Amino acid sequence: MARRLSFGVRLAVQGEMGATSSGFDYALEMARIAEDLGFDSAWIPDHVENAHLDRSKPILEHWTTITAIGALTKRIRLGGHSLNNNLRHPGLTAKIAATLDHITGGRVIIAPGSGWFRSELESYGFEWDEHDGRSRRMYEACEVMQKLFTEEVTTYAGYHYRFKDAYCNPKPVQRPWPPFWIAGDSERTREIIHDFADCWFMYSKPPEQVAALVEPMRARRGPDRPLEVAVSAVYLSGDGEDEIMRWARMYAKEREHRFPVPPTVQDILDSNLLGDEGRIRERLDRWIDAGVNHVVIQPMPPIDGMRRFGERILPAYA
Repeated sequence: MARRLSFGVRLAVQGEMGATSSGFDYALEMARIAEDLGFDSAWIPDHVENAHLDRSKPILEHWTTITAIGALTKRIRLGGHSLNNNLRHPGLTAKIAATLDHITGGRVIIAPGSGWFRSELESYGFEWDEHDGRSRRMYEACEVMQKLFTEEVTTYAGYHYRFKDAYCNPKPVQRPWPPFWIAGDSERTREIIHDFADCWFMYSKPPEQVAALVEPMRARRGPDRPLEVAVSAVYLSGDGEDEIMRWARMYAKEREHRFPVPPTVQDILDSNLLGDEGRIRERLDRWIDAGVNHVVIQPMPPIDGMRRFGERILPAYA
């Protein structure tokens, strides 16, 4: 029996991962090719400064770009990888998402994250808080967005956000709301996932680590609150080890500023998708066994890697 997965692709809007452009035409080309290949979703990061290379490099604004791509595609679903909760008030985010859901005929995915890029927030004058504070802010944001999507009129008194007799009309096309893919896996983020997520959106990990996270969460939520799981994985395309290692080294270099302990090349090789079709399918099958429903790839190089994956891997799971 066929193993089932849906697949998404992260579009390159920062000139990263071997992309030849950071412009809109390049991102739109990726989205249209992804739609033609049968990918289910397209994703764009949400930053005001370039978080993959360095802050001075170009990056397209998230909602403007994804709205234009939504208007110029027909089927593919659209999401933020992930939405930076620090950049917008959740009432505005809810209004934008509901509007885009109408523009696209119900193709929006809402994937909130607590944000990590302190330098861009401080440079733009946005408020920065430490991890637990950002998590509490995101908890309230998810709660109030779901209220705005379902209540005729919303009044809310939280620590970070307050609403009085607020209307969010029209409601989204998708009911009760566009699916919430909550991003992250810290202990505090897991509380948000438990309370609000339709899907748990995590960075790629070995299948046994995914299972160790997913099984207790699903047991805790119980059968009446099913939870889907999505993994975001780098796809290092190529037939030879030299080519794969070149992409792995590039990715490690581009990400070394993101984490207190930067990922090593070996970390990238251990946790992501690389090698021949048999090796990739083995990893995907093990992720399915661990409870994964969706895989979002970040292909290297972006367009050629996406084509290769779409032609060689995706049909086996459609």
